[in-house]
Amino acid sequence: MTHRLAIIFDSSGTLMHMYRVAKETETGEMLRNVASLHLVHGSQALVAIDMPPDTLFNYSSEQTISHLLAENDIGINIGCAGDEITASDVRDVLNRMPDAARVSDLWDVISAVQEKCTSVFYTGAGFVLDVPTGTIPYVVCTAGKLFDGSKSVVTDLLGCADIYIASGDSMRNLAVLAEHLKIPQENVVPVATPLIKERLVQNLKTTHDRVVMVGDELNDLRAIQAADLGVLTLQQRHEKSRKLYDSADMVIGSISELPGILGCVLIKE
Repeated sequence: MTHRLAIIFDSSGTLMHMYRVAKETETGEMLRNVASLHLVHGSQALVAIDMPPDTLFNYSSEQTISHLLAENDIGINIGCAGDEITASDVRDVLNRMPDAARVSDLWDVISAVQEKCTSVFYTGAGFVLDVPTGTIPYVVCTAGKLFDGSKSVVTDLLGCADIYIASGDSMRNLAVLAEHLKIPQENVVPVATPLIKERLVQNLKTTHDRVVMVGDELNDLRAIQAADLGVLTLQQRHEKSRKLYDSADMVIGSISELPGILGCVLIKE
């Protein structure tokens, strides 16, 4: 601990503007600029494939996603889930009930994102798994770039607070982001579920005088509620659930507003 104040940032939609394309595997419909969290319901999980999306073009387009993961020992992470679903749960389901979704479906969403986003910080690809049925209703590709002001905000706050990132993204992507923002790698918590984010807040409360959580979606809700100061940012989009609005202590339209509103809680050393 360097400072008495800790600030935790979500990544996607908080520090970074995200562009997502999903493909409904049953109908082939392409959903552009969609929020991944809005695709996950009940006993479903958003599963990130832990490899650069471009490398998926090296595999047969006709291979099923189930076989791709099983035969090539490719890592997966759980970005978010309706229940506490683990990567082992996903592999068990896909082994028992392999779905017909194919690598070609992933190619489609990756190509759609690449056509739209020519200058991005990182990309990721994955799928939504419905655990009870073993089906893959959607495949997804996401690209992200830093919001204007994100780097300067973090730079300013590093002088008076210990900065953390807790995100559902993989360490492969978050390590690059942390290095760019000069955030220590040990302060990065990847593949962070809502429960993991909440526990991080609670753990930091034992070592810091105050803990601030900055997030933008329902997967940040538990951490926002647990923090001494929960900040909801609307920079990615303004349509949020009423529960998020009601749980946040402060609501901002841009990450650039954060240093100003933290003036009352920053502990000068």
